[in-house]
Amino acid sequence: MTLNTSLLSNYQSEEVWLPFSESILEWDIDFHELMLGDRIRMVAYKNAIKEVVKPGMVVLDLGTGTGILGLWALQAGAKHLYAIDVNKDILAIASQNFEQNGFSGKFDVFHGMSYDINLPTRVDLIISEIMGNIADNEDFVPILTDAYNRFLKKSGIMLPSRVCSQLVPINSPKAHQQVQSKKVKRINANYSIEKLLQRLATKSPFDTYYDVIIPDTSYLSTPQVAKEFNMDGNDQAVYETTLNFTVEVDGIFTGFKGSFAASLSDSVTLDISGSDIASHTTSDSWKHCYLPVQTPVEVKHGDEIYLVFRRSYPQQRDSLFRQCYKWNGTIKRHGKIINAFYQSMES
Repeated sequence: MTLNTSLLSNYQSEEVWLPFSESILEWDIDFHELMLGDRIRMVAYKNAIKEVVKPGMVVLDLGTGTGILGLWALQAGAKHLYAIDVNKDILAIASQNFEQNGFSGKFDVFHGMSYDINLPTRVDLIISEIMGNIADNEDFVPILTDAYNRFLKKSGIMLPSRVCSQLVPINSPKAHQQVQSKKVKRINANYSIEKLLQRLATKSPFDTYYDVIIPDTSYLSTPQVAKEFNMDGNDQAVYETTLNFTVEVDGIFTGFKGSFAASLSDSVTLDISGSDIASHTTSDSWKHCYLPVQTPVEVKHGDEIYLVFRRSYPQQRDSLFRQCYKWNGTIKRHGKIINAFYQSMES
């Protein structure tokens, strides 16, 4: 997959993109370059690693990519680094980066899924950045649960140590229209909305999520935590949660914005909910998660939007990183249901 990184880094508010997290195994060096240029991502991780890593630590960088997080750990004094990635070509770049920065003999790289790998020793710290823009849409829960139980010392640290996903109902007719017309941005000619919908076994473009910067001004209510992940080996990948939002401003309900906040260290939190592109509070690579509803609904101050949000897996998984989301619910005014919505990636 070859990406137009110039195009990707010059995105607009409410501009709809096909979801990157649904094509993980196709990421190449160009997409990794986009992540490396994501300011809020890089600054947060660099500061947290400097704070957490202590001289003599043995560190695992799970999903190392080009190796920048592991490299920062070595530079902060880690005694040894283990680096795992499923992409063999990208892992070779990471290995080269470690060597070129003077850390020969202080690292080992492992190609494959972490489930299939055994490390020589348990580690003091597991660093990972395998989150999607609604936290778990890159299937990080089972991966990190396995890593916590098999790789981490009892006194070890997870970075991040806690992740919370958030949802909020929004008024974005602009984004909704792009989904309805299927005129959405794509990373290259091979990744199309038609191919995505075919893989999901659905005809409706409203039965999947998208990558969109959604401004705070589109909020119809106050964001709420959808799911909290404690990185303690007990997180659940399949769940259902219910949220009730009170509409705070008249508008047109067109779906939900999803984002996450991750506690990387005692003093560093990575929050991707920002929406001011000009002041660089947005994430170039993650953007936000847009969960659309097929039929827009006019809502008024005081209305209640009741949401049931579910995460599961497809019956037949054709990828290591497939998940299904379902978002359905009702809208009430003065206690009476005035409309309902139902969208699902479950075929």
